[in-house]
Amino acid sequence: MPMPCSFFTYSPRLSEEVKQKRHVLFHANKSEWLVVNDTGLEIAKHLDRGPPNADVAGRLVSKYRISAEEAEHDVLSVSKQLDRQHFLNGKKTKRSARYPTLNSAYLHLTSRCNLSCPHCYVSSSNDNTKKDLPATIVLKLIDELANNGGQTVTLSGGEPLLHPAIKKILKYAAPKVGIRLLSNGTLIDKEWAAFLADMDIFIQISVDGSQKEIHDLIRGEGSFENTLRGVECLQEAGLGERINFSTTVMNQNIHDLKEIISLAKGFKVPLVRFLPLHRMGRAKKEWDSIGSGITISDYEQFYQYTSELRAEWRSSIEISCGLSGFLLKIPEAFSEDDIWCPLGKQLVVGANGDTFPCDLMMSDEFKVGNIFHDSLTKMIQSDKMKMLCQALSDRRVKIKKCAACNWRNLCQAGCMGQALEHKRTLWDTDDFCDYRKRVYEEAFDKILGLEFGHYDEKSG
Repeated sequence: MPMPCSFFTYSPRLSEEVKQKRHVLFHANKSEWLVVNDTGLEIAKHLDRGPPNADVAGRLVSKYRISAEEAEHDVLSVSKQLDRQHFLNGKKTKRSARYPTLNSAYLHLTSRCNLSCPHCYVSSSNDNTKKDLPATIVLKLIDELANNGGQTVTLSGGEPLLHPAIKKILKYAAPKVGIRLLSNGTLIDKEWAAFLADMDIFIQISVDGSQKEIHDLIRGEGSFENTLRGVECLQEAGLGERINFSTTVMNQNIHDLKEIISLAKGFKVPLVRFLPLHRMGRAKKEWDSIGSGITISDYEQFYQYTSELRAEWRSSIEISCGLSGFLLKIPEAFSEDDIWCPLGKQLVVGANGDTFPCDLMMSDEFKVGNIFHDSLTKMIQSDKMKMLCQALSDRRVKIKKCAACNWRNLCQAGCMGQALEHKRTLWDTDDFCDYRKRVYEEAFDKILGLEFGHYDEKSG
């Protein structure tokens, strides 16, 4: 339970071999934490009540019969550490709140696709009635994004390479913002690779199996060979360090993860992202065949397995398992407001122009406008977006079980979009809350040196 002070603690049962027990202090309202021993915890508690350093040092001299010099040194050391991370004013520090500011845009350029994957969350397919965002609108969006300090644009689909003006869009965007291109890779040839090689671009290639029998079962006959041919072309053009594989975990490939990593390593792809299957778009219709047999327990085993794989492959390839809300430090890009979720910093635009705060919240309830008659600036500053940003900030204290949790300022109640998907409300955690608690305990036990009886910084 949180202590009625500027911080709260995590103090697991320590091995008897550890001479000085260690504890983690968590800031009351921020993601900051630090490790202290028994004496450090005692000093921190005294300092938090307000007496000056000299009074706290006097208490130590009287209680432990140590020299005044030694006591003053200990108190000063702990005080500096607490001050540096703003712990001593934790009760007064206002909890971070997200002020919506446009940093990136995620554009579904088209709903056309040359494949018809059963797990597609926007139901894209090779259908001439499908929609494309007009190039004039896209170029205008890129200008508005760049002029407002936006850093990146993600170009997705469907298959974005099927947009009739895709090369024009890429050429226009490249000098203005960083580009992330999400593709199935099947249309990439030497000409395409040479065109992309001159840009500040990162390319995500969808790979759902390590061999054609698995990948083609999901994405269609011949897609595996065509995708890998596209990857080879990108490698030959010098784009190797700017490629990553993305795999959606489902019934057909949940036992193929290690082999997918091996495939990526063989192609010198530096990053593999594993993503949970979302019950959206075509996946919702095809759930019985691709998702109905996968339980929360299966996903927990998958997260644990990928964590082990990440440790095993750490030196040669980066692996992301897609577990939202598990992190020990807020990324630098989100340090300003101490909130890890990108909601409020991005807009997601559908191929029909409808715009949303998150790709997991693409429903009328959360629509913030349409780019055919609303500017990005107007939509990012809309009342609905501000309401969602406030919810993002408040969930960790307004959800009862989160308010009483050690990890609340790191986890921040988990993914709001997944909570909506799993529980049909923003005011609950997603289905992985209990699992996150366990892995946080394991991580901090490791940081505290429980396994070896000492603190090993590398283990953190």
